[in-house]
Amino acid sequence: MECLLCQTPHSAAFKVVKKPERSYYHCAQCDLIFMNPKERLDAAQEKARYDFHQNEDMKGYRAFLEPLVKDVEQFAKNAKREPSDVSVLDYGCGPTAFLGNWFTEKSFRVTNYDLYYFPDQDSLKKSYHVITSTEVWEHLYDPRAELVKMIKMLKTGGILAVMTSSHKGEAAFHDWYYRRDLTHVTFFSEKTMKWIADHFNLQLIKGRSPYWIFQKWDAQTPS
Repeated sequence: MECLLCQTPHSAAFKVVKKPERSYYHCAQCDLIFMNPKERLDAAQEKARYDFHQNEDMKGYRAFLEPLVKDVEQFAKNAKREPSDVSVLDYGCGPTAFLGNWFTEKSFRVTNYDLYYFPDQDSLKKSYHVITSTEVWEHLYDPRAELVKMIKMLKTGGILAVMTSSHKGEAAFHDWYYRRDLTHVTFFSEKTMKWIADHFNLQLIKGRSPYWIFQKWDAQTPS
């Protein structure tokens, strides 16, 4: 099967027999692992699971997101911009828009977008200094198309701040807790993130799971 990210043909198929059983593909070129599309949950099942996510203003969840928030604040300082002069898109914000609300409290100019909960397509027609995407990339059905979309919206010099846990290879994948959530269908590694940076002309300025910060310097439109 063609890789959903780098489009290399013939990604290697493998089966996870431990519950929940699923079939996956592993790309030797970019190291992406992705679930067999035929075995994904349907849209109604997927949204039902998202409705149970409790991304509320809890101390633990705030601590989990804090490193990314600090990175965005540091970006604004380095760019010598006040928060009110920094546009932020939280891509895949979820039902509570927790992160976006936090940035709003800090005076950033925030737009929230989510396929199910904040589906306003007009928000995807603008450009932003910062795009955040936390606990989202593991849910992407078409990671290449979504990446192209995000990078096109990112201003030159802007940052793409991502949170997703990286896989440690196929051998460790079978027992990995992260894959047990059946809405998690796409899995990146450190090698995958470096491939993304190289292919899309981004600078990977932070690359330690689960925090990834890409900076865009090339104004060329990605494809």
